[in-house]
Amino acid sequence: MEDRARVLMSACLGALVGGVAGYLFLTDDGRRLRERLEPGMDDVLREMRHLRSAAEKARLAAAEGLMTIGELRKGVAATAEEAWAARPPRSY
Repeated sequence: MEDRARVLMSACLGALVGGVAGYLFLTDDGRRLRERLEPGMDDVLREMRHLRSAAEKARLAAAEGLMTIGELRKGVAATAEEAWAARPPRSY
């Protein structure tokens, strides 16, 4: 995207955000709308925190699972090496 297009898009987006903020914070209708939206936003924020907590628990469980798999692989490899070393020599 060209620099001019970025500047124009940024200016338009800034104007839109400024207009919405002005409506919500400087008009009586905006204040009433904010009062109706705030309880729903609190619920959304609470759910986002819950989702973040669940994602962190899943990440920790996955990391622990990977560590366990690594330990099992090492144990299997060591057992296989011991079994190979203990086998009787082949006679030809």
